[in-house]
Amino acid sequence: MKELTALLQSEIRPALGVTEVGAIALAAARAAAEAKGKLQSIRVKMNGGMYKNAFSCAIPGTEETGCLLSALLGAVCGDWKKGLLCLEGVTQADVEKVQSMGIAVICSVAQEHDEIYILAEAEGTEGKGRALITDTHSHIAQVWQDDTEIFHDTASAQTESATTDFDKFQISDFVEYVQNVDLEEIAFLQDMIDMNVALAEAGKQGVGLSLGKTLLHFQQTGMLYDDTILQAQLLTTAAMDARLAGLPLPAMSIVGSGSHGILCSLPVVSFGRSRQKSEGDILRAVALSGLVTIYSKHYTGRLSSLCGCVLGGGSGAAAGIVYLMGGDSAAVSTAIDAMAANLTGMICDGGSVGCALKAYSGVQAAFLSAMLACTHTAFPHPLGVVGRNAEQTTYHLGRVSQEGMSQMDKTILSIMEQK
Repeated sequence: MKELTALLQSEIRPALGVTEVGAIALAAARAAAEAKGKLQSIRVKMNGGMYKNAFSCAIPGTEETGCLLSALLGAVCGDWKKGLLCLEGVTQADVEKVQSMGIAVICSVAQEHDEIYILAEAEGTEGKGRALITDTHSHIAQVWQDDTEIFHDTASAQTESATTDFDKFQISDFVEYVQNVDLEEIAFLQDMIDMNVALAEAGKQGVGLSLGKTLLHFQQTGMLYDDTILQAQLLTTAAMDARLAGLPLPAMSIVGSGSHGILCSLPVVSFGRSRQKSEGDILRAVALSGLVTIYSKHYTGRLSSLCGCVLGGGSGAAAGIVYLMGGDSAAVSTAIDAMAANLTGMICDGGSVGCALKAYSGVQAAFLSAMLACTHTAFPHPLGVVGRNAEQTTYHLGRVSQEGMSQMDKTILSIMEQK
């Protein structure tokens, strides 16, 4: 039981803006801290998934997007000691300042790396600094001043996921854990709930695609029925709007993604509160959602070709909703199968305000999956990627993402580079 608590604790972190933007800024900030003299240039090489996810993403506190300015702002204004919050306090005025400094910035894809990899080099008039991030978005693995290594983290990653044997777990283990864990042991999840709800409240004012605000408008005019699912969609998409539009408010991320954190928590919270469930039951349901999300992402990869926000966080949400509906572990497994049968083809074309649209679909699918599961509508086996159980289905999704869609990812990167 303690192992699963530690797993949740290690994977849940506050993050300002899209985590890929934060990670690029963090690497640049750490490199620049070791560069001597007046800063002249910044070069950042990163894996394709990192480049893809940051390409169209808003930079918190500004009106800007993308990799280049993330690196520039990180190098000049960022505080690497804050981790993924390193751009905290940055404004549009800072953008204008750094753009006038004449610092050359180059960002490119390191084709030989599939997993998280960011190598930033900041060159000053009197010396250069380099910093390498690997394994997770905030894990600074090595730092150099000129050609001398001054820091080397011998621990390959700062997360329990790196050493967890996921193959030994079944979905029923997660359900049993949340049923029996002491609430004090998972009380830290309240921070996730509070932070993401606060982000949603800010997003309801209308930012990004204003999807949350749009849903609220059509509900108030009578075109949309104000039901449980709509309320969950409104809360979730409002938070996505706020995060992806770059509001300077943090999201509580999971497996390195604020969008995953939003989708795995807010539909569950919204449903639980609408059904007047106790806060303790909601905490347990969010814990289950988080574990299913982490489990799914272990197989598909942290930066996957599939939309992990929906298939990871959404599958987690479906599991959490089933739990609050009174479903057992078999029903939770059925809901995970249903998510795979429904939305496996949803690709990740990088983080952007458009992710709010996918989140809307993900919430709808999570509720549909939960309803099917709680009425004992199981999927026949074999059925496409659906396996003989949810564990095998999750493994199949990993194969689709890691093997089957690698060429698709290259195509998306090519499109972005041509832009």
